[in-house]
Parts: sequence; structure tokens; C-alpha cells
Amino acid sequence: MNGYPTTSVGDLCNLGARAVWAAVRHPRSFDGGLVLHDWMKDMTVRYGSGNVFLNLLVMRLLLVTDRDLSRHILADYPSSTGYVAGTLKRRAMSSLAPQALTIADDAPWRQLRPFNERVLCTGRPHEFQRTFLAHVRRAFAAQLSSIDDVRDRMGRAMLSIVFGDGVAPDHLADDIRVLFGLVQNPLARLLRGAAERPRVDRLYAGLRQAWQRSDAQAQVSLLAIARSANAGEAEDTLLQQIPHWMFTFSGSGADLLARGLTMIGSRPDVLARVRTELAAAGPLDQPASVDGLRFLEACLLESARLFPPVTRTFHRAMVDDGRVPAGAEILQVFSLTQRDGAADPTANQFRPDRWLSSANQAEAAYPNLFLSGARKCPGRDLILFVAKSAASVTLAETGRIARSDVLARDPVPFSFPERRVQFTSS
Repeated sequence: MNGYPTTSVGDLCNLGARAVWAAVRHPRSFDGGLVLHDWMKDMTVRYGSGNVFLNLLVMRLLLVTDRDLSRHILADYPSSTGYVAGTLKRRAMSSLAPQALTIADDAPWRQLRPFNERVLCTGRPHEFQRTFLAHVRRAFAAQLSSIDDVRDRMGRAMLSIVFGDGVAPDHLADDIRVLFGLVQNPLARLLRGAAERPRVDRLYAGLRQAWQRSDAQAQVSLLAIARSANAGEAEDTLLQQIPHWMFTFSGSGADLLARGLTMIGSRPDVLARVRTELAAAGPLDQPASVDGLRFLEACLLESARLFPPVTRTFHRAMVDDGRVPAGAEILQVFSLTQRDGAADPTANQFRPDRWLSSANQAEAAYPNLFLSGARKCPGRDLILFVAKSAASVTLAETGRIARSDVLARDPVPFSFPERRVQFTSS
């Protein structure tokens, strides 16, 4: 079953030719991500398989677009007898946090996953929800002016949620954004990684200081839960879980919020419906009111489906299980399944109602929005609550909206048009 086709050197040349042609024809709007996406999709069509080995000369990657195989890979915890983090992912994350949950497997994963779930209150409302809501409302009380402003506000809220009020130095928000930029960009990591080592050292010095201060000040924060949930792991191991919590807010969480706000603001009918829901929700400084914003949440999820804040993931097969050969490096590109027009004719349309089904058919159709199976994102519930809290303040109280003309109608473009987003008063 694992005899998947392999692309040729000619296919790789075709990719290069496509990129050059697109750059020449449309220099101002050139989208390398779209070129790569279309090429990978065409490879699955050309070879008649949803799973294709991409021969990139320096390495081979098994591109997985088949949803059944994708679920199979993610179903169980990372294990030396199954699937672990891919080599590219492991190298990237090890530059910042070599003991992070995202690249752990076997016994370390089984120890760290419950710890992360306890801190983030996976699958249920967070026990500090009320305090976290106050932090978010304070951070977003003033009108937004740009997407960078969204990121700054989420960074501000993150510091209070993760560490507690006044515990962590402000520079940690900028540090984590820069360092995760290197994690996600191998070329930047190669060129700037050594120069940024002092920033890594400064980050961990700040984390150790915050860890010690949180104990003395008994803060209501993720860090306070982390200290109480510690079941004997080394302090360095626990500290290396914190960078991913931080980035979930100020990085991918900020993108989730910004894209959701822009999709809502670009569609007058959607904006009116969201505001009607907000008006009927009850006091928005109460967690129960925010929890009940189902249509607003559906808009955020649909925006994330169209424009994933996290675009891909890498795994490695440790054994041949009959579906993937041992040693295979695996690439899953979420847009290939979340924008598959052949499987779903509405894939390139903004349809938030798809997330309101009582059977939650969208979760089944798009399982990788927050990953799935044993590896499902443990922070999903918390980051959605934070994003809904920030969006409710922005749309119901500050009167500020984000909009982009290119998102006003379907089909929406492949890449989020960040440079064409405007923030206006409504």
C-alpha cells in the first residue's frame, strides 16, 4: 500500500519555471505560496494519488493530502514504533526549545502532554477564564489601527495570561515573535540564528525570573498552574514548554484574530449578524457571554480554514506500518485539504455556517484546523476564547472594523491580503 509515486527532476524544473513565469507576469502580486500550492496539487492529479513523494533532490518528502492517511498519522501519540516529529520540524524547534512537547515522543511526550493539558485546561473552559478575559479587554480597549497593532495587543495580553500582571519583562513579547520567525523560516535561521543566540539567552533568563516571581506573588496565570502541576520534571524541561504557549497568543493566535476580524468586516451581512449576536449575548465582561458567541467563533474557524495561521506540519515514519515506509519524511499542507475544490465545491468560499452543524460535520471534513487525534492542539479552547474576547471588545465596544475589498466576495484569494487590510470606524 505504500508504493506511492515519486515526482521527477522534470517536475522540479516545472516548479521553477512556474515561479519565474509568475514573478515576471505579476511582479507586484507574486505569491510563491500559491505557486507551490498549485504545483503540489497538480502533482497529486498528474500521478493520480493523494499521496506523492516530492523529489526535491536534497531530500524526499511524502506529501499527504489523503484525509484518511492524515488521520492515521495523527491518531496516536508520537512514538518510536509509529510516527514522530519530522526531521525538519525537530531541527527547527530544537534551535529554541529542544524539549518542547511539539517534538517530544514516547515517555517524554506521555509526561509532557498531561502537564500541558492541565495548564491550558484542554477540552473545558479555563479555570482562570474570568481573569484572562479582563486582561484581554484591557489590552483591546483602545481602537485598533493595523494588523501589527493586533499582534502588539495580543502580545500584551499574552504576558499577563502566561505570567501574571507585572511579572514578565515587556521584551519577552518581541523576543518570542522574532525567535519563532526563525523557527518557521530555515533560511532566516541559517543566516541569523547565531546572531540571535543572545536573544534566546535573554528569553530564558526572563522565563526563569518570571518562574521564580510567580511563586512568590501567587499570580493567577498559566505559570502559576504550571508550578502547581509540576510532577517532578526538571525546571529546564518545564521552561521549554512556555515559548509555545507564548507564540500561540502573539503569533498564530494574533493571525487567527486579525484574519477573522477582516473577514467579518469585509462582509456587511456577516458583520451585522455578528453584532446582533453580540448585542444579545449579555454582558461581554462575563465569560459565559463570550463562551456563547457561537457565530463569532464559527467566523474565526472559517477564517482559519481559508487562511491557516499554521500552514503545515512535518512527521517521520519510524516503522513501515503498511501505509508509509520506514524513514519517510512526511509533509502535510493544510491548504491542500482545506481548499480542495474537488472534494468541496465551497472550499474557496467564506461559509461560517458550516461550523454550526449540531453534528459538527466541518470538524470531520477539516480535521487539521488544530490537528487531530492524540496530537490535537491542547490550547485550542483557550485561544478561541481569547480571540472571541478580543473580537467582541473590538466589534461591540470600540466600533472598529478591519476590511479588505478582495475579501468582500467569493472565491477568496489563496493568501491573506495583509497589505490590503484597512482599519476604519463603523
